[in-house]
Amino acid sequence: MAEAGDKTPTLSELYQDLWTTYIFTENTNDSTSSQDYQVKLRHGIKNGEKAIHMVNQLHLYSNNENIEEVATNEVKYILLPAILGYLTTLLNCKERIEVVKKGKDYFTDFLRVCKSYEVTDVNVPIDSTEIVPSGKGPPDLIAMSRQRGDKIKKFQEQKERAKKLKDLSVEVEKEHVDDEVKRDYYLTLCHQWVEKSLEELDSLNCEITMLKFREQSLQNGHEEPPKPKKDPQKTTAFTPFIITKDMISKKVYGAGYPSRPVLTVEEFYEQRVRDGIWQPPGSSHSMQDWANDPEKDAQAKEQEDSEKEKKVEEDDEETLHKARDWDEWKDDHRKGWGNRKNMG
Repeated sequence: MAEAGDKTPTLSELYQDLWTTYIFTENTNDSTSSQDYQVKLRHGIKNGEKAIHMVNQLHLYSNNENIEEVATNEVKYILLPAILGYLTTLLNCKERIEVVKKGKDYFTDFLRVCKSYEVTDVNVPIDSTEIVPSGKGPPDLIAMSRQRGDKIKKFQEQKERAKKLKDLSVEVEKEHVDDEVKRDYYLTLCHQWVEKSLEELDSLNCEITMLKFREQSLQNGHEEPPKPKKDPQKTTAFTPFIITKDMISKKVYGAGYPSRPVLTVEEFYEQRVRDGIWQPPGSSHSMQDWANDPEKDAQAKEQEDSEKEKKVEEDDEETLHKARDWDEWKDDHRKGWGNRKNMG
């Protein structure tokens, strides 16, 4: 009697291991390039290849049969090449184009079997990965509208199929499952993977085209040179933003005015504070103060207004002087004079 470790796994066990690997790739948060991810991936692919080899040895399928003649417990093995193709494309290999081509072969075999057994009536895509120039001309609006309608219809079908699979998967996990329920589950799964295989083939064909184009570019010596790395120690000199009272006149009249501004932003701000035109930081409320703490800003504004009112009542000379200057300025600058649209 052989030990448990020497026991040859059954076809059902190999399929289940492959399916478990697929579920792992769908739900894991691990990076596809991580060692743990790739080890589990290769283990599942190895068992999937064993399962396909076993199916061929047992002659489970025949070219002159349809899906109705396949036993319910054997329907799921039709999925083997599709799942194996998907997992193969996730391999992290140096020769990427070989991995992509192998994945394409698996997906194509799966679609051929489904077509042969009348699981689906879709046509197996013809290999079309040659690099050809894109055609020019007006868009076919009728064809575009038809494609859009087909995509909407396909999306609705996929949504309904996903819901159906979710409900059936609950039933299949039960200890006693009706044969018709199990068969419906596997056939619905096959239909889902037909759509998935078609999408994957489109993606892989595009990838092969790009890989071939890159290979041709390398052969023709058109590879782009590596971009030089930026030296963190080497920085470009930065001229600060500067202000001068003669800047506008200089732009208008040109020569005869200073060639360089005389005040930086910091100097201009400090001069305005010294002249009493602007308030120093923290001396009055601002939008930033209001955004940080509305209640505190409201209290500060109320206190500021109260102090101004008190100074007016006490005939504070500075406050009265500013008020008179403001009134005189408003007399000489009527409201709306700056709006040139109102000029007659």
